[in-house]
Amino acid sequence: MARWVAFAALAVGAVLASHAQTTTPRPAFEVASIKPNTTCYNGDGRRAGSSPGRLDLPCLTVRGLIRMAYGAFAGETLNTRRIEVMGGPHWIDTDHYDISAKAAGGAAGPQMMGPMLQALLEDRFQVKVHIGSQDGPAYALTVLKDNPKLQRTKEGSCVPIDLTNMLTAPAVKPGDPRPTCGVGRPRNSNGVTSVSDWYGMTMAEFAGRMLSGVVDRPVIDKTALTGQFDIHIEFVRDHTTGGAMLNGQPIPDVAAPPDDSAGPSIFTALETQLGLKLSPTKAPVDVIIVDHAEKPSAN
Repeated sequence: MARWVAFAALAVGAVLASHAQTTTPRPAFEVASIKPNTTCYNGDGRRAGSSPGRLDLPCLTVRGLIRMAYGAFAGETLNTRRIEVMGGPHWIDTDHYDISAKAAGGAAGPQMMGPMLQALLEDRFQVKVHIGSQDGPAYALTVLKDNPKLQRTKEGSCVPIDLTNMLTAPAVKPGDPRPTCGVGRPRNSNGVTSVSDWYGMTMAEFAGRMLSGVVDRPVIDKTALTGQFDIHIEFVRDHTTGGAMLNGQPIPDVAAPPDDSAGPSIFTALETQLGLKLSPTKAPVDVIIVDHAEKPSAN
């Protein structure tokens, strides 16, 4: 069930302007439990998951929940770019919560993580947001050379994402060795080096889902490369990497590695391993602005 996190980290699309709060009634959970979690990273082993009509989200900040509800799953398709959530009180970054909610009628994952989670945040956290746009720092992903070191995805080698059932049923059937297209398998090999394998990724997905999740600003695809690629990359995290993930779960901020740590930065790894380059730039960025939030009401 780790797949959803790699997406959450990550996403905003052209339809964001329609995702501001309105008075139109939205579907809501029948029952929802919200509990503070002060032991998120003490090895309790819980992961996000669901069964039909049920959603379990352990150890998430309110900023992360807002990014998920109003960004990644606010539309009918999964957004590929990371959304920036700005403003709000300091505790929406420091306090973590476990959410367990039940919906009637076997609601699908995107509905629960989008409109229904929005309704829950507005009811229990008194969240109010609006959508804005501003010029901000970003990275442009370009091809370093005419012949990038990329492996094209072989037809049928990965299973397309089933967005409707992505939480209630696995995309890959038991015994099928194929990975899911557009999904990564990040891992931490030695406490410092991040190793990531991504399958069936477009460059837009690679920029928005993977790279925007590990650097300090959004990444915009400027490669002009089309089609899908299988991508393997290894790099050492430093102060430019943010939103760190381990086994599909968010982990605390990663400190700069010691001076003698071996391994390339994400920037060097892209150039030497993939023939791609990240260059600082400025670009219009859609943002979710938090106007108000309160600590949740009791269950």
